[in-house]
Amino acid sequence: MHFRKAALFLFFLLAGPLLSLAQNTLSLDDVAKIRAVHKKYEETWLSGDADGVRALFTDDSVLLPPHAAKPWIGQKGLNEFWFPPNAPPTKITKLVVTLENIGGDGQIAYAWGTHEVAWTTVQGGTTTSASHKGTFLNVLRKQPNGDWKISHHMWDDAIPKP
Repeated sequence: MHFRKAALFLFFLLAGPLLSLAQNTLSLDDVAKIRAVHKKYEETWLSGDADGVRALFTDDSVLLPPHAAKPWIGQKGLNEFWFPPNAPPTKITKLVVTLENIGGDGQIAYAWGTHEVAWTTVQGGTTTSASHKGTFLNVLRKQPNGDWKISHHMWDDAIPKP
């Protein structure tokens, strides 16, 4: 019986410092910068600023859209997925990103929450509208200048109600 107590005590004594490494160690400044990235994400999409959207992502970023057959990697992947040449004109008319949680260690961070997006597309003189709500998860990397950029972006569509 004493062995079990001693082993348990030893486990927590050794594991305690390791568990504390997994705690959120983002500074308030880092959290504010990460919030600003998500605000800028809304603003650039709503203003139709494709270069501004691209600038929020790392050069080796990964998009993981719902129901995709593959990830879209790097700035080239962003362009192919979101800004393909010869695509019909599309305008984001609504984008609300609601952050539910931000965490990380000061170099890598995550942010997750919900989003609501609506857009119009013009093709053959006809304008169509679409929208959806869902959840997202972003992984961000701190840049050498202290700014944060999205390195991985994953989202889903809400399950349709029957």
